[in-house]
Amino acid sequence: MAFMPRIIKAGTAAVPVLKTVASRGAASAWMQRRSFHRSEGGISDELLFYSLRQPSPVTLREMFDFGKNPTEKTLLLAAQFLQEELPIRIAQRARELRRLPYGLSDTPSVQNVAQLYEDSFKRMMAFPPVRTTEQEREYTKLLSDIKQRHANVQSMVAEGIQQLSRKLKGIHHGDTVALDLSSFLDRFYMSRISIRMLIGQHVALHEPQPPNYVGIIQSDCDPGFVAEQAADDARHNCEYYFCSAPEVEVVGNTDVRLQYVPTHLYYICFELIKNSTRAVVEYHGAENDLPKITIVIAEGEEDIAIKISDRGGGIPRSGMSRIWTYTFSTASNPLADSNMNSGMMASPMAGYGHGLPLSRLYAKYFGGDIKVISMEGYGTDAYIYVRKVGDVDEQLP
Repeated sequence: MAFMPRIIKAGTAAVPVLKTVASRGAASAWMQRRSFHRSEGGISDELLFYSLRQPSPVTLREMFDFGKNPTEKTLLLAAQFLQEELPIRIAQRARELRRLPYGLSDTPSVQNVAQLYEDSFKRMMAFPPVRTTEQEREYTKLLSDIKQRHANVQSMVAEGIQQLSRKLKGIHHGDTVALDLSSFLDRFYMSRISIRMLIGQHVALHEPQPPNYVGIIQSDCDPGFVAEQAADDARHNCEYYFCSAPEVEVVGNTDVRLQYVPTHLYYICFELIKNSTRAVVEYHGAENDLPKITIVIAEGEEDIAIKISDRGGGIPRSGMSRIWTYTFSTASNPLADSNMNSGMMASPMAGYGHGLPLSRLYAKYFGGDIKVISMEGYGTDAYIYVRKVGDVDEQLP
C-alpha cells in the first residue's frame, strides 16, 4: 500500500494529511510480505518487490506544514507513511548496488554498503505495522539508528570507486581507465538525500525545536548568514591546507528569507566556496595578495539566486563538460588521512571529486539548480538557484 501526502481544509487552516491510495490495510500488507524468499542476484523476492514500486515524493511545504505543532496523531500518520515509503527507496538502491557495471559491486566497500542497505530493509520490514504511540516512538528510534549507521556511506562508496580504479589500473598496466558512473551515482546520492531528509525530519519532530524550525526545516532561512558561515569555514579550511586564504564578501539582498533546510544550503555554499578559495590560492600563489571572492544574493519571482564569483583562473572550455562528473581528484586521498572507524573526518580541500555534483543534487532535490560559467585565465561564476516557495516535489531517481 502506498501513502500519499495531501492537503485538505480543516476550518481556516490548510492541514496536510497522509491518506492511503490503496484499499488493503497496513496489517494485511505486513502479513503478505512475510512469505517472500531469495531470488534475483541473491536478494529476496521481498526486496525485489519493493524495489519495483514507485516512490511517493513530497514537497518541502508539505513536510513543513505537516510538522507544525506535531501531535501524537500526526506523528503516527507520518510514521505510517514512512513505514511504507522508506522500504521502497532503500530497496531500489539495495538492488542497484548488486548490479553495478565494471565490477564495482564486487569491491569490498560497495559490498559493505549493499549489505548495510539490505540489513536496513530487513529491519524496517520486520517492524510490525505502527498503530500506537508507543510503536511510533520505537519506530522512530529504529529510523534514527539506521540513519546513524548510514552516516559514512558516501565515503564508503568513494572508497569503492577508488578500489575499482586501482584494480583496473593494475589490469591495464597503470593506464587510466575512464569509468562512466555518473548516472548510478546521481541516482544513488539523490535517493540517499531523500531518505536522510525524510528520516531526519521525522526524528527532529520528537526533539526540542530551535526557534523558527519545524524539524530540520527553517521557516526563515537566511541565505546571507548561511553563506557567511560557509565562507568562514571554507577560509579556515583553506588556511589549514595552504596557510593562506582569500577574503570573502557577501553582498546583495542579504535581508531575504525563505523556507528551506539550512544544512542543505550550507553544504552547497561550502563546497562551491571551498573550490573557489582553493582555485584562487593555487592560481595566484599563497605568498601573493589574493583577490577576494564575492557572493551576491538576489531575489526573483521564482528563485533566490546566490552567485559566487572568484578570480581563480577559471576552467578550460574543454573541461566544462566534466565538472559534473564524479572523478578522481589530483589532491591527496582524504580516506588515507582519516579515521573511518571513528566516523569523524576533517573536511579536505579536495580528494573525492564528489563535492560539485553532490552540491547540484542537493540544489535540485527541491527544484533548484546550480549553473557554472567560467572564463579561462580569469575566474569562475557559480550560480545557486533555490526555489522561493517549497511547492516542488522531491526530485527522485
